[in-house]
Amino acid sequence: MTQDRKTFGMTAAQLGILAGLAGLVCLLFGITGWLVFRGSFNLPFSQGPVNTLAPQVTATPFAIPTITPTGIPTPIPYEQLIPDGWTQHRTTLVELWLPPKFKPEGSELLGDTASLAIPELIFSGSASKSSLYRMVVAVSYEPLAGDSLNTYLDSELTKLPPEARVVERRKVLVNTTEAIRLTFEIRSNNVDINDLAYVFLDGSTVWYVEYAAQINEFYEMLPTFEESVLTFRVVR
Repeated sequence: MTQDRKTFGMTAAQLGILAGLAGLVCLLFGITGWLVFRGSFNLPFSQGPVNTLAPQVTATPFAIPTITPTGIPTPIPYEQLIPDGWTQHRTTLVELWLPPKFKPEGSELLGDTASLAIPELIFSGSASKSSLYRMVVAVSYEPLAGDSLNTYLDSELTKLPPEARVVERRKVLVNTTEAIRLTFEIRSNNVDINDLAYVFLDGSTVWYVEYAAQINEFYEMLPTFEESVLTFRVVR
């Protein structure tokens, strides 16, 4: 704001005008402070030269609200993660919930792949008329080898058979628990199978929660698999 200066003295009328301008400056500073507080904008202000003949205007100090960084989301209570009508499967080590169509099985269902990790829970789901392959859900574990979960997985994935291909590998949060999500495409006996695996690290133990289905059923069942893994937990 620019004010007209006098070299010597002021008339009463000029002093009245100057007082009115000073009041307007105070009002503008008050509005500016309110706008900054409401988050409309955030610009630095500096005080200009003060006319020695004019009353000094002092802006009321204001505080810019502190922005709190977003933290880890609050975990949903475990009971709220269980869909209605699902069945609980629990051992002395872990717990998992599945739709009733999945039935417990023995380790022979996995064949040679059972030697890759120690099976803790194994289930099969009935296949549709268009599917030649039964859906399989498995929870298994083994000790961590290496200095990190990623290093461990780098080594383990080199052991995959040539007919298996990794199409997804990324870090995810399962509720608020960190995990690595892996998706495999497998061609076996002219049948295309997809396998979804979540890998968790609990202390020095690596846990796998896997869901496998023929490709024509896999994507139809994918939302169910993603709901199920939320119910996985290590029993304390």
